Amino acid sequence: MAQKSAKLRFASKECPRESSYSKASVTRLDDFAVNIILRTLGFKVADYVETAEFLSEVWHEYINGKCSIKKVIDEYNKQGFQANQDIPGNLYWEELFHASPNAKVILTVRDSTEVWNRSLINFMRQECARFGNPGFWLFHRFSSLGWTSPKMLRMVDIVEDTKRFFFGRFAQEVKWFPANWTVFTWQRQQELIIPFWEAMHDKYEAQIRRVTEVVPEDQLLVWNIKEGWEPLCKFLEKPVPSVPIPHDNKTGDVEFLEKYFMESEVGKEMFWYMKFHAAKFLLKAAVISGALFYEKKNDFRITKSLISFAKEKMQM
Repeated sequence: MAQKSAKLRFASKECPRESSYSKASVTRLDDFAVNIILRTLGFKVADYVETAEFLSEVWHEYINGKCSIKKVIDEYNKQGFQANQDIPGNLYWEELFHASPNAKVILTVRDSTEVWNRSLINFMRQECARFGNPGFWLFHRFSSLGWTSPKMLRMVDIVEDTKRFFFGRFAQEVKWFPANWTVFTWQRQQELIIPFWEAMHDKYEAQIRRVTEVVPEDQLLVWNIKEGWEPLCKFLEKPVPSVPIPHDNKTGDVEFLEKYFMESEVGKEMFWYMKFHAAKFLLKAAVISGALFYEKKNDFRITKSLISFAKEKMQM
């Protein structure tokens, strides 16, 4: 029997469009495939990029106890989104569902817990290796120094909340994003975090049980992407598209996902901030280096004068 993958989308009649979807998941496995599927059916989807660009502020407020879940849903409605994928909505699916009592829920399934976990590990390896070396270390340093955009800085906090959600008190044992300064390669970071994900079976299965306990049968579709369009389209009352259904995320999707992020407004904004901060740092370094070179060439005349002046002031 197929194991249910804890990926849940909710549909609410309260949304300004036909319906609204959110997903509760332990990971992303087939996220982007389902993203494409829902878009093909005509829904506006808030995946990671859209969440960062349009919803990170309200989610950041909610996670820090500064607003209600209703305000979060109101922001989805304001932006016209009908679907949520990836963090943090997939973690707070129950709160979203209870605040949308007319919701329909789609819970995707994998063939087994082992298949799910294997796909997760492959995805985590892919993400660790995304920037290569030394790109991995540089990107994480930019993030830890706050040299990315305000939106992405909020997403860093949201990632930390995700870690606490999954691992509780064990979350502090390894710093995932940004990685510690002493972790210089993506291979080393992978060694540190993969054991945590390998131990996710219990959390994964508990999430599945919770979804099926909370959501009434008439509002829940348990669906394996291998079943094709028919069950999904019937549940959503949509015509079956003439195109083949997309497959699960593959490791080969790296280029597509990079393009998806880098061509988005939030991706462009992040890289603009990174270039700006890098240029500012290099300018400061150049000024300091130039000043030191000048002082050395002139026997540190200005430095000695400043020290002498400071001593005189201290003696007064």
